[in-house]
Amino acid sequence: MAIKRTLLNTALVLVTAATLAACGQDSEDNNKVEDAMSSAGDAVEQTMDNASEALDNAGNAVEDTMTDTGNAMEDTMTDTGNAIEDTCEDVKEGVDAANTNC
Repeated sequence: MAIKRTLLNTALVLVTAATLAACGQDSEDNNKVEDAMSSAGDAVEQTMDNASEALDNAGNAVEDTMTDTGNAMEDTMTDTGNAIEDTCEDVKEGVDAANTNC
């Protein structure tokens, strides 16, 4: 949302600067317009850099979360499998089965 607002404000500054440049007769005004346009360009560049960094950070966070989730699921599956196997062996021992391996 902040990126959109900044881009819209930048576009407004650029339009205003272009309008002033088209109407201006004084070189001092033209310098002000050029400065405003340069500042707007810098703001757009900074916004894009910030957005790119934020997306990189979000991507890394998602990747880390997915890895942690995958590891937790793998551990849970292993624990569940071991519990089932232990229960099976206990049942076989309880009925005096010849082979207690499951």
